[in-house]
Amino acid sequence: MDDSLARELADLSALQRIASLNTEYLPWSPGDLRPAALVAVMDEIVLGARTVLVELGCGSSSVLLARLLSQRGFGHLLSIEHDERTAAFVASQLRREGLGSVARVVHAPLSRHPAALSRHGQWYAPQQVHDEVLAYIDRFGLVDLLLIDGPGLGDSRYPALPVLRAVLAPGATVLVDDVDRPDEQAVLTRWSEEFRLEFRTAPRTSLAAATALA
Repeated sequence: MDDSLARELADLSALQRIASLNTEYLPWSPGDLRPAALVAVMDEIVLGARTVLVELGCGSSSVLLARLLSQRGFGHLLSIEHDERTAAFVASQLRREGLGSVARVVHAPLSRHPAALSRHGQWYAPQQVHDEVLAYIDRFGLVDLLLIDGPGLGDSRYPALPVLRAVLAPGATVLVDDVDRPDEQAVLTRWSEEFRLEFRTAPRTSLAAATALA
């Protein structure tokens, strides 16, 4: 079986598993998590008993994650998104479904960032992310699941760990999407060396996972 067919079958199987969460139509964009990746994230939430989630890059999958947390009756999600239209849609959908107490979306435009690899590299607005994440962990505790699915340009995801490593709980899971792309692979290598993380990749989901050390 070739890789593309295996991925298609994995996505079809995943869609069946999350059917109970598809209570109404949601648009799906190329930037959203693939269904198989979304199910892998949900499995980690449930099996790892994750309750304080931060997501970089949001979309319809964020609404599905919020629905899962609501069904469980505990857990919170903070999503940070640079695209204003996407952030507005997800925030509106969460409010409309009564999920505002479970999940929050922050529109944080991209700007030059001191932790970027290149001098002109961009990431989410530094002060805004600092303030939002600090308020979030003050309320709910340290982050036990970090999902990195944005930004999507070059090595722009690199600042995620330099910025957020200090707010990860011991044993937290770090999940990274799109790891079949060369830029993401290069970033994973740097993170592994700098933060002593051992990433495990799952080709059928395009996700890599690591456990934060104490």
